[in-house]
Amino acid sequence: MKQEKIELLKEELADLQLAAAHLGYSMERCHNLIGQEEISPEQLERLESLTSRFARLADLLIQRIFRLIDDVELERSCTILDRVYRAEKRGWANASELIKIRELRNLIAHEYANDKMPEVYAAVATLSPILLAVIPKIIDHVSDLIGEYSA
Repeated sequence: MKQEKIELLKEELADLQLAAAHLGYSMERCHNLIGQEEISPEQLERLESLTSRFARLADLLIQRIFRLIDDVELERSCTILDRVYRAEKRGWANASELIKIRELRNLIAHEYANDKMPEVYAAVATLSPILLAVIPKIIDHVSDLIGEYSA
């Protein structure tokens, strides 16, 4: 059972790394678009890709990776907030920043008002580096787990 979770964790880690690379790429392509008044359709498409990639990475990290790590480490099943506070205790990130990331992800998933999108793009630009900074810490932790349970 634990070996199956380790294998799943390996797969999810590969997805996480790919999603982080995609977000990094989108950030590079969009850094000069944030705050612009006039956005062309092509630029809008880039910004929408950025927000989508942010939301995907946030989901992978908080919903899947954090939960799977808890499962492997035999932590009790818990809420998203419990996972966020546990991540802070592990030294991966500040809980209040992870909560902002999660709230922004939810806003992106449910935002349909075009007048709010400039604020969403600015928030994504601010929070993406924080989200990406968590990834190497997770990779190190998961690598240790894989080594521990594969030996």
